[in-house]
Formats: sequence, C-alpha cells, structure tokens
Amino acid sequence: MKISHLSKSIKKYPVLKDISFSLNKGEIVGLVGRNGTGKTTLFRTITNFYQKDSGDVLIDSVSIYQKTDLKETIFYLDDQYNFLNNQSPKTIESYYSELYQFFDHEKYVGLLKKYKFDMDLSIDRNSKGTQALFKVILAFSCHANYYILDEPFDGLDLIIRKKVISLILNEVSINQASVLISSHNLLELENIVDHVLFLQDGMISRTYNLEEIKERTKKVQMVFKKKEIPSIVKENCQIIQIQGRVIIGIFEQLEDDLYEAILATDPVLFEEVPLTLEDLFSSRFTSEIDYQLFH
Repeated sequence: MKISHLSKSIKKYPVLKDISFSLNKGEIVGLVGRNGTGKTTLFRTITNFYQKDSGDVLIDSVSIYQKTDLKETIFYLDDQYNFLNNQSPKTIESYYSELYQFFDHEKYVGLLKKYKFDMDLSIDRNSKGTQALFKVILAFSCHANYYILDEPFDGLDLIIRKKVISLILNEVSINQASVLISSHNLLELENIVDHVLFLQDGMISRTYNLEEIKERTKKVQMVFKKKEIPSIVKENCQIIQIQGRVIIGIFEQLEDDLYEAILATDPVLFEEVPLTLEDLFSSRFTSEIDYQLFH
C-alpha cells in the first residue's frame, strides 16, 4: 500500500498535509504523535471514512478510489465506532462475511472458542478488554491484506494485551499481513514495530527504522561542573529532561570529533544509556519550556 500526498481539512482547518509513506507486505508500522495531531483522521481518510481533499491511496499501483473492490483488502479497527457492539459474535459474522468475501469462518470460531467467547452473548456484555480482543479476532478473520489498528492496547490489562499482541504477530508472521498501528503505549509499540512514523503538525516529520536508529542515535546522561549547559551540547543535542544537575539528551550523530570536543569541557559525567522509542518521541516533541520544569 502506498499513501501518496494525502491531504485533508476539517471545517477548513488543515489536519493532514501532503502525507506520503508505504506499508509493505509482512511489516508492522507504528504511527505516533501527540493527541490531536491527526492520527485518527489519517486512518479514516486512508479508509475513506473521511473523503480526502487530495492525494491517493494505491494498492499495487492501483487507486482504491478507482477500483473500489480493493477496499476489501483493508480492515480498519476504529475503537470509536461500536455500532455492532449490542450484537452477538454470530450476528456480527453475518455482516462481515458479506463485506469480506474471504472471511474465514473456521478461524473466527476457532479463536472465539480458544478465548472462551459465548457466540450468542452480545459483545457489549463483555469487559472492555474482552471487547478489544474480540475486535482483533474479527479483524484477522476477515482475511484482509492491510490492517489499520487505532489504539488497540488502550485500557487493556497485561493478560489481554499479550493476547492481542500475539494475534497481531501471528497474523504478520503466518499470513504476511501488513499492519499500521497507533498507540500511546510506546513500550508495547517498540517491541513489535519495524518502522515508526512521527506525525507532527499534520505531516510525517520523521520516519525511523528502530534497529538502524538505535545504532546511530545515542541517549546520554550528562553532568557539568557549571550549571550552564555548554554551547556545543546545546547545538548538537536534543535535551529531553533535566533532573537536578543531571541532563538527559539525544544525539542524532555523536561522531568522534564531537565526542572529544564535549569531553574537552571536562564533564563530571557523560555516559550513554539505553535508547527507547519513548526517548525518540520526547526528542521530537519536548521543548525547552517542558524540561525547565524539572529544575
């Protein structure tokens, strides 16, 4: 799937601006951004819940707007629309088997039995976590190629979350499905995604391959003799936190000459520590006024 120059305004306010990226076979891509940056709008525009202003969504170089049956290759899990929640799994299957011609009845029933669902009990009579698990089972039973999951871990306890993650990883591994997923749970996201898209001000501001970025980008904790941060650090480092005298920052490039120049300032402490997706998020969305609060 290729998202090409997609733009969308709501009430004349530009929410998405020239969004382009690809979702490849057997790949999990994470979409992260602060609340209100347009993640859900992007998902709804890709799947035509919202009509695009410009751009295109292509599958094998064919526009889904020109060949509408291609939409059957996409499943969008939107937690805010629960219009079938008062129906039983048996009734819900009757709807989705009409929408998806390759709906897998055996897989659907098998997974529901595995996780002890009552086929005749309405979904809204289950706990929130169990309802979320059901939606993922429904999604992967539709036998689509591309899955768009909006906050699938939201509010889930540890046990249900592990079940949801297991279903996602199995679908990608066994059926080479492609998954685009948003989550505020950056730790869970970091453990499963191949790439991360940062959505900022309605645009994809950065794209990260997590393995590559961890090899190149360094998270360092520093302490200097003077309270003022050396200019060479300010110029080359995104500071994400200050705790007392300890400064924590991200260096996108920490070459030998820069490293030696910083050591020449005679820091009390300059130590690399493990880098996480949460750190990358902080480096993109933290400003000086945020970390000043830690003084």
